[in-house]
Amino acid sequence: MGFGHIMRCLALVKQLKQEHDVYILSSALPLNVTAQIDAAGATLISVNIENVDFGAIDDADNEQLEAMQKLHAKDCLADFNEQLDLLFVDHYQLSAPFCYIMRSKINTIVVIDDLANRVHNCDVLIDTNFYHDYQTRYNGLIPSHCHTLLGPTYAFLRSEFFCIDNRIRANNHFLVCFGGSDPINLTERVVDILTTLKSSPFTADIIVGPGYKHINSLRLKIQSLVGVNLHQNCTYMSSLMQGASFMLGAGGSMHWERAKSGVAGLIITLADNQIETTRALHDSDCCLWLGGENELADDHICKAIEKALHSPDQMRYLASNAAKLVEPNQSPSFVVDTILEIVKRYS
Repeated sequence: MGFGHIMRCLALVKQLKQEHDVYILSSALPLNVTAQIDAAGATLISVNIENVDFGAIDDADNEQLEAMQKLHAKDCLADFNEQLDLLFVDHYQLSAPFCYIMRSKINTIVVIDDLANRVHNCDVLIDTNFYHDYQTRYNGLIPSHCHTLLGPTYAFLRSEFFCIDNRIRANNHFLVCFGGSDPINLTERVVDILTTLKSSPFTADIIVGPGYKHINSLRLKIQSLVGVNLHQNCTYMSSLMQGASFMLGAGGSMHWERAKSGVAGLIITLADNQIETTRALHDSDCCLWLGGENELADDHICKAIEKALHSPDQMRYLASNAAKLVEPNQSPSFVVDTILEIVKRYS
């Protein structure tokens, strides 16, 4: 499970635990993540879910895949004797066969997806991403009775992103963050680039998550940069975003955190599933997509940062356009309240 999925689940837990007992069923997670789940008030149950590339499945594999998912579902249900009200499925390796078995003890199933590459058996489907065809991507993939919550309006955002700080943003201050673990260490590569940035005065916050493995070498390099600060596993991301003119970062769920915080995004995509949304946002003047991490030269990244530092009006324009995408979401409980209202109305 990626760090973005974990943060999304934690946002859900914090809203649901006020009136419900919440369980998280997941394959093995790092200790620091299990600690966060425990602190959020959920009970963690470990299960074994195998990785499956749905895009590579042919007809000969379908029967085996269906049997495997049904087995996973039975393993999950073995931990529960009573009927459960609501199940959220947030996993790229699970589809309709899994949910079909889960229905024996689940009243309502909500699927969270953004790939639209497999059939779902659910009552509510949530895809918070922005695509040119986001309203029709799931045609033929969900039951006729399924309610869809589509687009950034339904992004799962933590409470901190609703605490708006109207401070004056510094035009020459920016953030760098590439997610919770940054396995390719793009963060350190960008810091190396910043040491060569001589033509423009700047300050910056460098943010890494709990899974980042290069903290010692990164810290040493940042110590040589005046006005650059390092933050690890910070719980105040929104505050940092609201003080910056732009943010150099990845796609994924951070798109909506940036949008809610009013900071422009200079995006380097780290995975194929980040490209489609990032391209659509770029085409709609809601971010600047620099390209994929494996196709960008250091000089390209350096020039993009320099241009952003000299273009505060453009950064404000991008941030304003992105903010409109999440504007209807005015409360940390908005998405959960919407789901529970659907459940109440049609149960």
